[in-house]
Amino acid sequence: MPVTDPRSVKVGVLLDRQPVELGEWLADARAFEAAGAAALWVDPAAGSDLDPFALLAALAALTAQALLVTELPAPGGPPGALGRTLATIAGLSRGRLTLLAEPERLGELDALAPGCGAFRRLPGTPAAFELVRPRGEEAAGQPGEGEAPERWAQASSPESRAAWRAALADAAAGGAAGLLVPAGPRLLDILRHPDDPEGRQDLQLAQG
Repeated sequence: MPVTDPRSVKVGVLLDRQPVELGEWLADARAFEAAGAAALWVDPAAGSDLDPFALLAALAALTAQALLVTELPAPGGPPGALGRTLATIAGLSRGRLTLLAEPERLGELDALAPGCGAFRRLPGTPAAFELVRPRGEEAAGQPGEGEAPERWAQASSPESRAAWRAALADAAAGGAAGLLVPAGPRLLDILRHPDDPEGRQDLQLAQG
């Protein structure tokens, strides 16, 4: 059933793609989960030396409920080694590992990581995804067997609480179950204190 209530729209947080200090990055992730984020997305910037799967493993040990999402890497590496890595992270996260893949690679994902959740990109709409293969009995916020896929949309970081409420309303009106937003101190403040007045500029992001 499509989402129509903005309060029901889940929030995914795209974590900092160029972290300066990994301890603070991990603290930020925990803070966002504590503030209600349903998914934490890891996508290191192009040219980064950081391994997204190592980051996911660290997040799996430090978080408890949010989906942990990254993109399925390009083919070419040893499939056995990748499969073991994914199985390890899936175990550490208690079924929360979810990979983003092009539609034609979902079959490959089945072979690499049976039981892993999957988002697919929607053709022609690069800023939208569908959660098409929920897995894991303990994974939070995933549809059950036979339910329609969840559609997620992307949005920019909110400039104000009014802008955030408008973004949630637009997502709900478009039938999106989730909204993916870049991490930032303003977003964390809004998630923690949605009913507070504007102007809380003194918040430091890493308070988790």
